[in-house]
Amino acid sequence: MRKTISIILGLAIVVWLALPATTVAQRIVSLQSLAHGTGTLVTNGDESKISAVLIILRENGEAEFTLFTDIQLYGQGQWSASKDLSQGIDLKITGGVVKGEAKGIGKLFLRADGKSIATFAMHGASNTGGKFSVSFVADDKNEAKP
Repeated sequence: MRKTISIILGLAIVVWLALPATTVAQRIVSLQSLAHGTGTLVTNGDESKISAVLIILRENGEAEFTLFTDIQLYGQGQWSASKDLSQGIDLKITGGVVKGEAKGIGKLFLRADGKSIATFAMHGASNTGGKFSVSFVADDKNEAKP
């Protein structure tokens, strides 16, 4: 009887110690991901096609993103994510994107692997009054290229 209780107690401790490790593994701490796909950048009514985005999320909460259109556009800000990555990653844009400093918000959704970009969207305005919006959908990695 004592041996059975010891075994059950030992197994319970092992399971208890393993649980925090699995929940921590699901949280994002930092990210650097490049995705090719299709998207649009609209600035004051002018529309540009986006062929790729590069997103960098740093451990200190800083975010950088590059939009690949006919030219490369750079932006920066902060990011935060809840424990449930299916809710997406919130972005606060604090600079870049269009002429002048930009302010706005955005949302980044990752694929199930937690490392690849699925969709990216943001909108805001520059200090000069210009408005912008971005929408981007990454290509499916499993899709065959022609």
